[in-house]
Amino acid sequence: MNELSIPFLPSPGTGWTFDEIDRQLDGLAHHDIDHLLWSTDGYKPQVHFSIAHNGSSIFLRFTVLENHIRMVHNTTNDPVYKDTCVEFFIGIEDAPNYYNLEFNCAGTCAVGYGSNKHDRKDLPTDVIANIKSQTKLWRINGDFAYCWELTLVIPTDIFVYHTPVNLNGLKCRLNFYKCGDDLPQPHYLSWSNIESAQPNFHLPEFFGEALFLEEK
Repeated sequence: MNELSIPFLPSPGTGWTFDEIDRQLDGLAHHDIDHLLWSTDGYKPQVHFSIAHNGSSIFLRFTVLENHIRMVHNTTNDPVYKDTCVEFFIGIEDAPNYYNLEFNCAGTCAVGYGSNKHDRKDLPTDVIANIKSQTKLWRINGDFAYCWELTLVIPTDIFVYHTPVNLNGLKCRLNFYKCGDDLPQPHYLSWSNIESAQPNFHLPEFFGEALFLEEK
């Protein structure tokens, strides 16, 4: 089981721009999403993330190198997992239920809550709208055709079944994923490994453990 310590970043009173958030995340650890699951052809995008918090928001950036870009879905709570997609699942402390946050490479977001793959409740669109995102996409030469980044500011207000949430010192269970079900080369990658015969990210027993560090 993977373990993660999430550093505290004190925000200035006026807040940060996304460029400033990226600069802050550049100085932190990059964590690979490199467990290739349920593969039929061995195709493996290169993916990592950086993560931090300020007590009331999570700062999260995914960086992805891959061969195919698909951004068909553009409405909140659309099935973005069919597009070029990254995902972040988090369970607050020891609660059996967890939130799944899923984003395509255009930043379209789907968020649900429940205990397993079939027990999910979509969060209201006005709540999800509080998540702020910035995406960047480049065409590249080399082993992959594209590089893209998604930077997110995820306020604790979205954890509507656990409000109020203070991230300082909070223990949680989580996992990070990369997928693309309807791409020419479908694939499934995870940060914390999953043992399952069938594709299924909704297995909290395989989540890693994380601690949001307190302000020094």
